[in-house]
Amino acid sequence: MSGTQSLPTAVDALEDKARKHKQAQNTQYHVSIARHNISEINSELDNLEEALRDLRYYKTVLEDAFDGSAPTMLGSAVQTAENVADVTQDDLLGNVKSSEMSNDEISLDEDETEPKVELTSEVETHLSQIRSAKEQVENVSETIQSKLKSKRDTWSTRVSAAEELQKILGGQNSDFSRTLNHMHRLLTRDLMDSSGSASKFVSEWENATDSWEKHQSLQSFDDFKEKHGLSDSTIEDVKTLSKSQQLTLADVSIETLEEMKRVDELESAVELSL
Repeated sequence: MSGTQSLPTAVDALEDKARKHKQAQNTQYHVSIARHNISEINSELDNLEEALRDLRYYKTVLEDAFDGSAPTMLGSAVQTAENVADVTQDDLLGNVKSSEMSNDEISLDEDETEPKVELTSEVETHLSQIRSAKEQVENVSETIQSKLKSKRDTWSTRVSAAEELQKILGGQNSDFSRTLNHMHRLLTRDLMDSSGSASKFVSEWENATDSWEKHQSLQSFDDFKEKHGLSDSTIEDVKTLSKSQQLTLADVSIETLEEMKRVDELESAVELSL
C-alpha cells in the first residue's frame, strides 16, 4: 500500500489540480481583457491621429496657399487631442489592471461556452475622452474645409473664364494654357485630398499663381478688353464665338471688324464667313 495514495490524498491532489486549472483559466481571461481593452484604445487613438493629420493638412493649405485664417477654436481642439493621446502602452495596461478584476471563479450564462470579454470602466472613460477630442478636431477641420471650398469655387470661376477666352484664342499662349490645366488639376483633384502633402500642394499652387499673374490680360474677357481697348459689342461677339456659335459678316459691324483686326490674337483666331 506504500506505493498507493490514500483516498483523501488523491482527492486533495485532484482538487489542487482543478484549482490550478481554474486559476490558469482566470489568468487567461484577464489577459484577454487586457488585450481587448488596449486594442480598443489603440484603435481610437489611430482614428484621432488620422483626424489630426487631416486637420494639419487643411490648416497648412488654407494659411500658406490661400492666405486664410484658421478658426480660433483650433488651438484648444489640438491641445485636447494631444492630452488624451499622451498615453503609453504601460499607462493603458495600468488602466486595465486598476479595474476591479477578481480571481473569483468565472461564471458563464447557459448559452455561453466562453466568458465575455468586456471593456473596463476606466477604459470606457478614456475611450469617451478620445472620441470627444476627435469630434472637436473634426468640427474644426470641417470649418476649414468649408473655407477651402469657398476659395476653390472662387478660383474655379476665374480659371473657367480664362479657359473660355483661351478657347477663342485657340490656345495661342501655350504657357498659360499649361498653367490653366495645372490650376484646374490642383483645384479639382488635389486641394481637398488630405492624404497628399500639404507642402507640395502649397509649392505647386504658388508656382501656378505666379504664372497666372504674368498673364493678367488673358485671365478674363474684361481683362482682355481693357488691355486692347475693345468695345462691349466686340467682346459680346467674342463671347458668342466662345460658345461655338457662328458669326457672319452681316452680324458684325465695321467697328468690330476693325477692332478684331488690330488685335493679333483675334485676327488669327476668329474666322468670319461671307
